[in-house]
Amino acid sequence: MSEDQALPAHALPGRFFVLRHGETVFNAARRLQSNAMHTPLTRQGFEQAVMMGQALRGALGERPVVRLHISDTGRALQTASLIAEELGIDWFAANRTPDLFEIDMGSWIGRGYDDVEAEHGPITLADHLLRPAPDGEDYPAIAARLQRWIDAVGISEETHIVVMHGISSRVLRGLLAGLPPHPDHGAPIAPSLVQGSIALIENGREEVFFGSSRGTEHA
Repeated sequence: MSEDQALPAHALPGRFFVLRHGETVFNAARRLQSNAMHTPLTRQGFEQAVMMGQALRGALGERPVVRLHISDTGRALQTASLIAEELGIDWFAANRTPDLFEIDMGSWIGRGYDDVEAEHGPITLADHLLRPAPDGEDYPAIAARLQRWIDAVGISEETHIVVMHGISSRVLRGLLAGLPPHPDHGAPIAPSLVQGSIALIENGREEVFFGSSRGTEHA
């Protein structure tokens, strides 16, 4: 690697396709989701997952040699199953892990955004971030478990496909790209992507591979 191709400081080498799961019934209804309760995909969510799989197949070909990692939640597993079908890879061989979970919103889980905001004020912050619940998880805690996942994956030249969530994927992408900590939240946070989007972080540099960087953040 030449000097002008050097990795950004603290960035991880390798290639990571980080996917945000498709729309769920909770997303459509503006309700805060749980990592424990299955919240199924909507018709649009299914279509988003299929399109992500098709985009990956166009770049990687059929039956590519990849490592598939999935947040162990129903919505991420469901999204990943459709992507695996498009690629012709083994869904059962994936690494399913709670380290890739979405932000835990504590006692606000299952409640509507409007209902929670009527009691506690805005929970959707600038740049489509979520305000942590008083009894929930903050951004440094998300970063700590995602760093544990990165450490377990290790340094490798392999291609990784990671299916997860809106908020937690932003922190993972920030860690993989070596971004500085957010001034208000104490953890690296990448820009927001709409559901059904794919970010590619390769040798510490990120691009939007598929989808859009604009949208409303619903966990």
